Amino acid sequence: MKPATSALAKSAAILLALASISCPAQNSPAQTSAAPATSPAPPPPPPPATPTHPAPTPPPTPFNRSVILLDPAHGGLDSGSRISESIVEKDVTLTFAFKLRSLLAARGFSVVMTRDNDAATLPGTPNTPLTLDDRAGIANHAHPVACLLLHATAAGAGVHLYSSELDATPGETFGSPWLTAQAAWVTQSQRLQKNLAQALTRANVPLVLSRASVRPVDSLTCPALVVELAPAGGDNTTLIEGGYQQHVAEVIATALVFWQNQAQPPDRPDSATPTPPVTGAQP
Repeated sequence: MKPATSALAKSAAILLALASISCPAQNSPAQTSAAPATSPAPPPPPPPATPTHPAPTPPPTPFNRSVILLDPAHGGLDSGSRISESIVEKDVTLTFAFKLRSLLAARGFSVVMTRDNDAATLPGTPNTPLTLDDRAGIANHAHPVACLLLHATAAGAGVHLYSSELDATPGETFGSPWLTAQAAWVTQSQRLQKNLAQALTRANVPLVLSRASVRPVDSLTCPALVVELAPAGGDNTTLIEGGYQQHVAEVIATALVFWQNQAQPPDRPDSATPTPPVTGAQP
């Protein structure tokens, strides 16, 4: 029986060997744990941002839209024209300027006046007469959106509006000659003239439109007009009547509110302003 037992033992050994080959031993949990995951590759850097350029800053407006310059003509020893035996131009222009100033201030404007009393002298120097060049210098320093040179006359009726006789130039130039500085602003001055003319016509105020080189209008670097007040209906006394002056002043003040946002600088504004003659020099 030993040989048989030996044969069985051999067969069992062979079967065990085959089983070990066909069913490999399983690894332990520690051996079967997955290998640590490989760290993901970092994302590519974002493309460089396209450089942004700030919008160009527009050139500064060469005037202040909230400022109006009033120049009551004459004053002091210069009485201007004689309207009647008891009325002189310097008194009419100053009274009219006060009415305009009040109405403009009520509408939010800052008003600069070349004189606010009978004496036409330089500020701080009561003995120095205010010349036409001084008046222009005050106006140009204020950078107003409109300059109104106020005059009065016994001729005609209503309001006479004069713009400069200078030919318009396309834009300001560096070092403009003092006596032709208005040339760059003629186009705007004519638009202001049209603006006021339309308002006065609607208010039934008789009107004359023209051009004249009444000093110092040609030296002004702003939209500028000569506003000459004439009697209402040919009666010279109306020039000093509060009602007539008040009516005209209200029309002009209201028109300037609309003009405030319509005004434009010359095509090529230049920050330089013309150099005036020696202070106090007579024109």
